[in-house]
Amino acid sequence: MAGWSDLDRYLDDQAAGELSSAGLVVVSSAGVLHEHHCGDALRYSTPSTAQPDADPGPAVLLPADRRVPVRGSTLFDLASNTKMWATNLALMELVGRGALDLDRPVCTFAGWQRFGEPGRRGVTVADLLRHEAGLIADPRYFDPRAAGPLYCSGTPLDPVPRERIIATICRTPSARPPHQGYCYSDLDYMILGLLVEQICGQRLDHVLEDGLYRRLGLVSTVFNPLDKGFDPDRIAATEPEGNTRGGSVDLGPAPDGSPAPMRRYTLRGQVHDEKAWYCMGGVSGHAGLFTDTGDLAVLLRLGLGEGRLDGKQYIAPEVWRRFARPQGRTAGERAESSHGLGWRVAPSAGDPYPPFGSSPAPGSIGHTGWTGTLTVVDRQWDLALGLLTGARHRLGTDVGRDRPVDYSRIVDAVYRAAL
Repeated sequence: MAGWSDLDRYLDDQAAGELSSAGLVVVSSAGVLHEHHCGDALRYSTPSTAQPDADPGPAVLLPADRRVPVRGSTLFDLASNTKMWATNLALMELVGRGALDLDRPVCTFAGWQRFGEPGRRGVTVADLLRHEAGLIADPRYFDPRAAGPLYCSGTPLDPVPRERIIATICRTPSARPPHQGYCYSDLDYMILGLLVEQICGQRLDHVLEDGLYRRLGLVSTVFNPLDKGFDPDRIAATEPEGNTRGGSVDLGPAPDGSPAPMRRYTLRGQVHDEKAWYCMGGVSGHAGLFTDTGDLAVLLRLGLGEGRLDGKQYIAPEVWRRFARPQGRTAGERAESSHGLGWRVAPSAGDPYPPFGSSPAPGSIGHTGWTGTLTVVDRQWDLALGLLTGARHRLGTDVGRDRPVDYSRIVDAVYRAAL
């Protein structure tokens, strides 16, 4: 089909340039319609890696014989798509089993009593999912200068105890009062992941990898893949010089005078997100999940089936629909809403959600991720897509620039080719 060829050429051109790499999978409820992989999983690197206490020197473009090409089995850092394909799935399962009431106030969970003190007593689990709790978007607990007395940082080898991060979150001031409208926040999903862990009595990665993911037959969807035995050559790199934004960021000393934990080496198999790595040991409700296009295809088909896949029901359909329903207090607000319970939603009125563009049918759901990932699930057209890219694997201080991927152009091209 010429449409697929045109799309593949566009992705090839993008991966040869600033995107570095791309993996695309398009599915219907019956199976995979199209898959394409291109670019380099590793194109730039510091001279040495994984030396946390040393400056490895600047990253450089690798000679062609040292680059690692992307393959179908390459894992990518999903970034905020973790919120949907890890935390939301875990929450849906708990709601379906009757183990979690979405209207329960957060401050009624063990250890969270102080969360309700600064005017947040009425904040519920559903408020976090709707991003209406009024919490700050990006709490930089790992940055001594930004965090001040809330400084809370470590590494997976010397992790921050969960009890300490919960106490720190409870002391964190809000951005604004709750229930004043949509306010996207990573902190919402950090809390949700921690609540899943408390209810299940296991860390989030074990809840999913030993539970739903195993039942779905997923073999490449994990947190902390290096710790799970994955070869680095199977994992697409992100920032070439750690979390330094091309050498422009330095966290300085911790309050005790020791250097604050700071990765300066090429990130490969470690979650890029600073909060997930330094504060949550690589396992957080807002970021940390890795997957490849094969496993992502299974998850996308699960979405098309509203929790049902290949004749088996994994998540109750009424629960799935509740999470996917546009939010708003009036019919007009719901028609123009681009968010459900966590999920981003294609609105039925007003402007489209920009990353989706205008092609997906109203009610389609999905999410984006800072590393350059996108998922879209469109039940009306029986079509879903997952895009994984190396958008943050580039040299220079603009590695953190906003919107490095033209998502809507790729979505439109998928719809033209598939329909």
